[in-house]
Amino acid sequence: MTAADIHAFGVEILFKQLEKDGWVIDSADVLADLNTEPQLVAKKDGELAFFVVRTDVYPKRGRFEEGKEAFNTLVRHAKAHGASCYFASIGIANAEGESEEGMSVPVKGVGYNVQFDGLIRMELAPEVTADPADPEEGNNTSSA
Repeated sequence: MTAADIHAFGVEILFKQLEKDGWVIDSADVLADLNTEPQLVAKKDGELAFFVVRTDVYPKRGRFEEGKEAFNTLVRHAKAHGASCYFASIGIANAEGESEEGMSVPVKGVGYNVQFDGLIRMELAPEVTADPADPEEGNNTSSA
């Protein structure tokens, strides 16, 4: 399996899990730009949500490694559409592997054990502009 195959498999895994959990999938795009676009968009109980998926092979799990700017872009993109933003970290292990090394070899057409511990809500960090203990700090007025 290529890196693109592994990613697409992770998106498929989350797609099925979301459906099982009652989400209605609006779109799924395994070719979406990882820095700016969600891989899945879905609705449940009036909530619109964007889902960012990262997948890796045993013993690793998918990690968001595109950086703070990409993270903020994805969250802002969701908010601009009135959506929440969630991250899904997925790990896959070749079920036919008879050793640690064998479980880490991604092969098309074999069974896989999946590690997915749920969704993580992605939110922008609050901007810290002044020390809350000092009411004068951050005051932009000047006296000369």
